[in-house]
Amino acid sequence: MGGVIEVGPAPEDTTTGYPVLVVPGYGGPAFQTELVARNLRSSGFSTISLKLPWMAMGDMTRSAGVLAEQVDRLRDILGHEKVNIFGYSLGGLVARYYLQEMDGYPMLGRGAFVSTPNRGTYIGYLGFFSAAGRQVRPGSPFIRAINESPACELLDGRCLSMFVRWDGVIVPTLSSYVPFGYNLLLDRPILHWRATTSAAVIRLASEFLAGGLPDGALQGKELGMLEAGELVPVTLSMGRAPGRRFWQAFSRPFRSVGGFFASIFRR
Repeated sequence: MGGVIEVGPAPEDTTTGYPVLVVPGYGGPAFQTELVARNLRSSGFSTISLKLPWMAMGDMTRSAGVLAEQVDRLRDILGHEKVNIFGYSLGGLVARYYLQEMDGYPMLGRGAFVSTPNRGTYIGYLGFFSAAGRQVRPGSPFIRAINESPACELLDGRCLSMFVRWDGVIVPTLSSYVPFGYNLLLDRPILHWRATTSAAVIRLASEFLAGGLPDGALQGKELGMLEAGELVPVTLSMGRAPGRRFWQAFSRPFRSVGGFFASIFRR
């Protein structure tokens, strides 16, 4: 298993000059990964599209090994000091395992994860027949390992988690939130598949990978943390108002859904 290097326009700065490894999600077909890579190349990046065992449905630790091999190849053969990583859906978990548990963090320029179930997803129970499906369940040994690892702190400020309010696959939606790095919640597009291939979303990711920070992206530690599936506001350098706005923004869709079902039973 390996990757195919596709070279985009010549970069104008060293940050954009880092190649981007595109790590596919669960069952992601090659054309989906290529669509993501093509959108990244349009922003000036060189891309490496990974092919993971069993279409990323196999053991995620083994998939992380494939990622590690590709990074070593870029370092030893092509001379790159660092790489950027774009992981969509489950691919973000593969990337995090490599960075945290396989000591890949020194090689990271920046990492952008789109619709990644960082705290797991209950949809994983539908994938009981695959290793990755079992690993992605909330509370699994794999999920606990990457979220309880001290190495999370080493990624602080170098990663962006982007997710949409109405995903449908990442259940609950807040599972994509990370207390380290940056988080960006988007109202559009709607649904998981669209989010992971959206040119608009990938442009925002490209902005971050190039050294910028998209509007609306905020540091996780300034906003709160996830514990046992709940959002716990934390007051640090920011005042109370931003924390309340953050909680209200996240809880609004859940209040709307609750109100909808409550209205059915009142009829």
